[in-house]
Amino acid sequence: MRRCRSKVFIVPTPADRIHLALEILVEEWTPFIRQELSKSYGHRVEEVILAQIRGDRNMASARFSDPLSDPHILLNVVWEQWNHCFRHQLGIFERSLISELREFRNQLAHQSFLTEDDAYRVLDSVQRLLVATGHTQRATQLEDEKVDALRQKFGHRVNRELARIRFNRRRLLDIALYSLCCFALVTTLWSFLWERHWLATLLLIAFVIFTFGYFIYQRLSAAIPVFGVHECAHCRRVIYTESCPYCEQSPAHRHRRAQILDPREEADATLAHETLEMIDQSANPLELISKVPR
Repeated sequence: MRRCRSKVFIVPTPADRIHLALEILVEEWTPFIRQELSKSYGHRVEEVILAQIRGDRNMASARFSDPLSDPHILLNVVWEQWNHCFRHQLGIFERSLISELREFRNQLAHQSFLTEDDAYRVLDSVQRLLVATGHTQRATQLEDEKVDALRQKFGHRVNRELARIRFNRRRLLDIALYSLCCFALVTTLWSFLWERHWLATLLLIAFVIFTFGYFIYQRLSAAIPVFGVHECAHCRRVIYTESCPYCEQSPAHRHRRAQILDPREEADATLAHETLEMIDQSANPLELISKVPR
């Protein structure tokens, strides 16, 4: 959650972005779908639309309003009536986008684990469909949402890398101070007490070396606290670690994580490192934004 003076801005989750994209698609495509259906079915348009929700008890309420206001019905109508009404206006590529949006809509309805990559993909697919049918005004809004989604994902990666860098610097400083203190104490004990009580001095030196060696080992083996107390971007719960333990316990999250490939994570890490280099080399924020890959 980001705060700006008296106003509170909530960072949208991937599910929020997908829901927004589907709402825009419904608003822009409802007249287009009715127009194309009327060319083939005439006054029987409502019967064709209602035929898509018969037998679905969850869609009973749609009979009392515009059925096409539901993304599920809208996408099903386009998919089922493709050969009769839409194959001349749209191509095979747009048909694959419709299939993809149906899958993401089902995942959203079942509260499956959705990532920032999924949100960007849905925004891009909806934008392509709107451009294909000439609805360019709302396509510009989706382009802004895509940029904001990339900025949010990219910001998380950069923040994690910056946190690791700061922690490593503090760790090296602590280790240097421990080593310096250990050397100073050992030198002092050797200089002033060795000739008087060599055995006691030897024991004290061993104790000092062991103590500071333990401190240094603790600093070297300490985990990097990337995050403090923050809100999970997916389940909205307050957590204290980098990964959300509530999301990791869900079967949907484990299934989604199994599908994510290591090359994608490596590419994100490389992109974050390149941005850190640009931050060090460029002092102008506008110049930095212009260099960020799209």
